[in-house]
Order: sequence, then structure tokens, then C-alpha cells
Amino acid sequence: MTGHEIDMLAELDPLWAEHVREKWLRLMEIAVWGDLRCEAPGTAGKLRRRSLDLGEKWRSLFNDRAWIPQVRERGKNFLGSALSLRDSMGALKKTAKELTGGGDYGEFSAILSELDEMMAGPLARRENELAAALERLNRDASEDSGSG
Repeated sequence: MTGHEIDMLAELDPLWAEHVREKWLRLMEIAVWGDLRCEAPGTAGKLRRRSLDLGEKWRSLFNDRAWIPQVRERGKNFLGSALSLRDSMGALKKTAKELTGGGDYGEFSAILSELDEMMAGPLARRENELAAALERLNRDASEDSGSG
């Protein structure tokens, strides 16, 4: 396993990043300006904060990691960003369950589901491949240092 292979796994398609960005922007627009109903006081504000946090976590995932000098650390940073994204999505989904309707409820729910599916599909596969690659890199490094 080379560092280049790990870097390739930690780099995501810019077209996919743009698609995520567009979906998240619409989600955020609905969270702030849309017609969403909830019965519990404070839910709307919590929904907005968690929607913003989700966007920040997606952005972190798509960040360039070239500034990190060690390839192993670049891979670990990517996996850490993915884990933070999962946590953020879980918190937003939990808050979204408190919504009771509204004219934009269906679109908000559909976008949230689409973003969640992106994490469960392509991103989850990438995480698994990267975790396995890092494990092989660590194993190879320990074998190299143990055979001296």
C-alpha cells in the first residue's frame, strides 16, 4: 500500500462535492426560510443549527488535506471527518423527527434522506477501503521495522 493510494482514497470527486453542496444549500434554505412546522418550542432553532453543522462537516470532509505532511495522518483526518459527519447527520435526523409538517416538509425530508444515503453508500465504501488501506500500511510499517 502506497501513500499515493491512501491519498486517492481520501480525495473525493469534485462533482460529487458540488452536488452535495447544492443539496445542502437547499436544505439550509428550507431550514431557515421554509415552511416547517413543529410543536416543541426551540425545535426550529435547533434544526437550523444542526443543518448548518451538517454543512460544516460535509465541507470538512471535502477539504484538501495536502497540507498534512504524513500520509497516514491525512487518511486518519479523512476518517475523522467522516465520523464527525455521521454524528452530525444523526443529530439532525433526530431533530427532524420533531417536525410535524409544513409546506416544505416533504422536500426537506427528501433532501435529508438523499444526503444520508450518500453517506451510507459511496462514502461508507470509501471509508471502509481507506480504513483497510491504513491497516495494511500500519502492518507493513511494523513488519519493516521489525525485520531490521
